[in-house]
Amino acid sequence: MLFHPIIIPKQTAVVNSRAVFFAIIPAAGLTAGAPRCTLLETFREGFMTNGQHLLFYRNPARCWEEALPLGNGRIGAMVYGRADEELIELNEDTLWGGRPRSFDGGGYFEQLGEARRLLRERRFAEADEFISSHMLHYDSEGYLPAGRLKLRFAGPLPDGEYRRELELSEAVAATRTGGLLCEWFVSAPHQVLVMRCTATVPGTAGFALSLDSPLRHTVGIEAGDLFLNGVCPVHARGDEITETDAEGRGGIRFEIRARLLAEGGTVAAGAGALTASGADSILLLVAIRSDFRGWNREPAGAFPAEACRADLDRAAAAGSDALRSAHIEEHQLYYRRSSLELPEDAADALPTDERLAAGTGAPSPALAALLYNYGRYLLLASSRPGTEPANLQGIWNRHTLPPWGSNYTTNINLEMNYWSALPANLAECAEPLFRFLREAAEAGKETAERLYHARGWCLHHNSDLWRFTYPATGQARWAYWPVAGLWLCRHICEYYRFTGNLEFLREAYPLLRGSAAFALDLLTGDESGALGTSPSTSPENGFLDPESGRTATVCARGSSMDLELIRECFLNLAEAAAELGLDEPLLAESEPALARLRRPGIGEAGQLLEYDEAYEEAEPHHRHLSHLYGVYPGELFTPDRDPERYEAARISLIRRGDRSTGWAMCWRLALWARFRDGGRADAVLKEFLTPVDPAAETSYQSGGIYPNLLSAHPPFQIDANLGIPAAIAELLVQSHRRSADGTMILDLLPALPPGWEEGKLTGVRARNGVTLDLAWKNSRVAAVRIRAAKPVKVELNAPRFTRRVEAGPEAQFLTAYQ
Repeated sequence: MLFHPIIIPKQTAVVNSRAVFFAIIPAAGLTAGAPRCTLLETFREGFMTNGQHLLFYRNPARCWEEALPLGNGRIGAMVYGRADEELIELNEDTLWGGRPRSFDGGGYFEQLGEARRLLRERRFAEADEFISSHMLHYDSEGYLPAGRLKLRFAGPLPDGEYRRELELSEAVAATRTGGLLCEWFVSAPHQVLVMRCTATVPGTAGFALSLDSPLRHTVGIEAGDLFLNGVCPVHARGDEITETDAEGRGGIRFEIRARLLAEGGTVAAGAGALTASGADSILLLVAIRSDFRGWNREPAGAFPAEACRADLDRAAAAGSDALRSAHIEEHQLYYRRSSLELPEDAADALPTDERLAAGTGAPSPALAALLYNYGRYLLLASSRPGTEPANLQGIWNRHTLPPWGSNYTTNINLEMNYWSALPANLAECAEPLFRFLREAAEAGKETAERLYHARGWCLHHNSDLWRFTYPATGQARWAYWPVAGLWLCRHICEYYRFTGNLEFLREAYPLLRGSAAFALDLLTGDESGALGTSPSTSPENGFLDPESGRTATVCARGSSMDLELIRECFLNLAEAAAELGLDEPLLAESEPALARLRRPGIGEAGQLLEYDEAYEEAEPHHRHLSHLYGVYPGELFTPDRDPERYEAARISLIRRGDRSTGWAMCWRLALWARFRDGGRADAVLKEFLTPVDPAAETSYQSGGIYPNLLSAHPPFQIDANLGIPAAIAELLVQSHRRSADGTMILDLLPALPPGWEEGKLTGVRARNGVTLDLAWKNSRVAAVRIRAAKPVKVELNAPRFTRRVEAGPEAQFLTAYQ
């Protein structure tokens, strides 16, 4: 298989404590062999406070953007916490429109030649229009909702204090109201959604349970179970839904099956519902399965009732206590590996929505810690080994025609979903991405050959469950972008750099080689002999055609992002071949091509040019930052490696501005971390944490965050939530630089924002297999605990000191002394 789990040393346990965690003498440097009691006090077992691992509210959710997300990577649930009629919206990660498809791509290569001719003649706007109207004929499919659970509680509930919450460290949502406690979780060990409703007064728990779905469906009762059989449409994208194909076939079939088990009461079935009454407690179990069999196989064509019954039988046999304990134990195995704790203020004791509103313009540092911990929680909930990758909305979607199809958008969003997997110590969660990459590469071989007459494989900006790799319909500015595979291959190289797993690299190497072969065949030469790409876009952005004054989005000699991706691809191929000891014949092509590859230019204002010339920008504050890829997530431009373009990229980032969409601000935050500017990072975080009213008119550029802390494009996209732990980690720990002799430099507190004068980050991972715990006080490193999978030399670099240590499997403790 294309993934090998990493064995991580056992991390600290989780207990709730509000005690201050520092008992350290502030000092100028780090010294090994410090008194163990001081260090254990610094990194003792426990979290600083509940508030950095908890969301809670005084009112039920009025809308989806206030509901609380649960998931096990495959099943997703949004819990509203309503006291009269509870609503749970359900998802399953294989419910998409469509069936396996193939495309002929007839005439594309000839049309590509025509587009190149127009570009050589500097008819940029015409080339743009030609591509949009002649070369973009197909589309990916959309991700679909499964259904809705409704629980109508029996009679008026007695008065009582209301509270709903999501405990991140346990992945349990709870609603307390009117003498009832309802706890919800989605179990990975047992693959079911679980709810236990317990009455304060015995014999008073009861509700009627019903199921429905926005998709075609039927509902029935079988052997005491309530079930829903549904069928996905064969096409669902944009504003179009097609239920069946020319042969009368629908899409993927699925089943939702629910079972009630009452303690001290009764359960009755009838009229498409289950009713529990007079109980002390009620256990609700929900299974969801589909007939999906693989990206290139037809669905099985039958409702998966047997699989759902088996899931319910196994969960029912375990019982509620065993279900809960197995769920929490498995979740905490991953969640406890890493935690961020930052100073709190008085507002941090408020309910989450009130806390967010109170921090408008000046949020508490503890809110940033909550974002880090919540992002890790959401990645665990939406991407697990064996599941589909997290899509634009993770696994949570209520729309039959969701924004942008809730698909895999590969010009930033899918990649950002997995930025945090390695540094935030959740490497296993990236397995679905690597499997997606392997499958997309298989599909993309045909695309590369048919469309570009090229070797290797390629992927454009959209994909789906069926591993769609062709250009999508629409406009060239987003749809013509054949280099997505190069960006995704970066994740392979980073996985190796963080883990040193040679077997993984060996298995993934053909994907790297295939992407490099495609890049070689995509390159075109100009009159000077320099190599670039044509046509070339900078994802979703544009410039003013100097001839016509109209907006154009394609250039003739390579956008900066294309050039950076291809340069990185060729360098990665050489590095991987060397690590594996391979005599790679493709290097005889890639190394000369690398020497001829154009480099991004620098404009009159000192900015890094986004295109091959200094065209006038159509949108100076555009959300995408594609030309800055070489700073982050790449490392082509650093203070030590191409400092001129590093500085030019910083000027470009200033010109772009701070306020943008949610994911675009996450990228800006990571970039400011790489530029070591904690002040600008703080400004971006404040914008990121701007509360968004779900009822307000949608603006596709404003960003912000919803009451349930899901990020707003708007509308909702998960990418910023999943990427923000990586961006925050970059403020505190960076490991992408090397010293002159090749030693990894571990930069500590490189971009500490104001107000973060003290804090603790545990379990953060760095390259070379290093895992780090870090505590700081008075904006200076106070203590470090470092370990590595195998012995490795590390240069620790922080304000006022530099130290070299040899890290290994045995943890080293270093603390500060005068």
